[in-house]
Amino acid sequence: MQPSHDVHKANVFIVGCGPVGRAMALLLDRFGIHFVGIDRAPGISDHPKARGADVRTMELLRLWGIEEEVRARGLPRGADSFAYVHSISGLELGRTTPEPNRGQSPSWRCVVSQDGVEEALQKAVSASKFGFVRYGTEFVGYTEDRDGVAVETRDVASGTTQAWRCDYLIGADGAGSRVRHQMGVEMNGPSTLSVMANDYWRGDLSGLPRIAVTTAYRIAPQAPDDPIATVLNSNGRDRWLSVAPVGRDCDERPGSRTDAEVVALARKQTGLPNLDVQVISRSTWRLSRQVAQRFSQGRVFLIGDAAHRFPPNGGLGMNSGIHDAHNLAWKLSFVLSGRAGGALLESYDRERRPVAEANADFSLGNQKRFLKMDEALRSGNRDQIEFWIRDTDNHIHSSGMSLGHIYEEGAVVQDGTVRPPHNPRYYTPTDRPGARFPHLWLDLTRSRSTLDWFDRDFVLVGGPQADEWAEAAPQVAERTGITLQTRRIDVAPLSDGLSLGLRGAVLVRPDGHVAWRMPWLPKDPVGSLGAALQTILLR
Repeated sequence: MQPSHDVHKANVFIVGCGPVGRAMALLLDRFGIHFVGIDRAPGISDHPKARGADVRTMELLRLWGIEEEVRARGLPRGADSFAYVHSISGLELGRTTPEPNRGQSPSWRCVVSQDGVEEALQKAVSASKFGFVRYGTEFVGYTEDRDGVAVETRDVASGTTQAWRCDYLIGADGAGSRVRHQMGVEMNGPSTLSVMANDYWRGDLSGLPRIAVTTAYRIAPQAPDDPIATVLNSNGRDRWLSVAPVGRDCDERPGSRTDAEVVALARKQTGLPNLDVQVISRSTWRLSRQVAQRFSQGRVFLIGDAAHRFPPNGGLGMNSGIHDAHNLAWKLSFVLSGRAGGALLESYDRERRPVAEANADFSLGNQKRFLKMDEALRSGNRDQIEFWIRDTDNHIHSSGMSLGHIYEEGAVVQDGTVRPPHNPRYYTPTDRPGARFPHLWLDLTRSRSTLDWFDRDFVLVGGPQADEWAEAAPQVAERTGITLQTRRIDVAPLSDGLSLGLRGAVLVRPDGHVAWRMPWLPKDPVGSLGAALQTILLR
């Protein structure tokens, strides 16, 4: 087909609009940045794929006004437990415990399927005044020069190609990312730990006890030749995803399961031989632990599965991708508007790649934990089974992974304090540079949080007696041309991880991470704050 001769323009071009690409589109819209997103698929897939929005993701959805819409598509609160059974309706050997909510966030995790998150994001993006998503469109390639990026796309149905011109290109196009391949970026880590098969089916199990509050069933069949498998709870009633390995390096089955075989398997896993089962869809995928050698190159960036692939144990894949987008979006906004130097964008890789490595290792550890659990189930040793069930709590109790990452390098000015140890299971609030600013309720009705302060601008948060800092902020804003919001903490300054002091202050980035901390009043607060801001924005 002949290409279109018209060149279409956008500030940012997004390849791949699953939940991560849509989150980026929504963020760009909030910053008023013109964007275009494309996806090869005709629309949102009804296959559940990823499951679970962690605490930090739910905080962001709350900020974007779609938390309750997503939560309505998920399981009830407290449903984050795994049950170990011979069959879903049969003997239960034990279960993990839901993660306790310690009140460190205005939101809480939600067990929700990827399609539920996608639908809420797409609804918000479709109302954008600054861009749009075009489905049924595939990425062909790009060329970059000093002034921008030229992108070629193709309509899947007609074959017609189209030319685009943008300032920046984002690859959110998944594990097999074409953008990453054209960048020439390699992945570190094993590409295939095993090959897995998903069978998505409908069957009404709503009459079974505790069915709505169990995120997954690990099926340990009594027949020694039957494989151990997992059945994931999609909606608490009648949609289920059976997941099991089918090979080490490739699908070793003689052929994919027929509908009849899926029905038979579902009835066996549920222990209900007459259950009415309808097959919805099926897929195969590779369990991997890989992180890209770099997340950016020139004007091109990788987010989500295009940048990292984790074992699904712990549910960090989609969440990490959304956090990637949140980290990158404000930096693009500041550079495109001239408020920051282009070098600020280099901090994206320095901040997010270490987090991806940590999340990949945590996920791989969880995958190994489940293998030990399977050994225990096969052994029949009650004490061994109980030990590994208790240990498996660690894969769900993971607020430290969601909230506790501290950026050590990048768009932060460290203050010389020693980085605290990272505990995956528990989050310890801190206002140290690089950390997410702690949550505190601002009213007795618990409707407003300190996290609501951080969205599009830098915010200077002062202690109870930080009058001089409040006076310095508008002077710095006038000198630099950077909007600086000011807020005051009126509670005890050393509680809940706050070390900014009575007369000190912290500078918080639009993504809610602390950029700079000064827990006292220096001789020249205007000069200190201005120098910190210029260092962060690399102006």
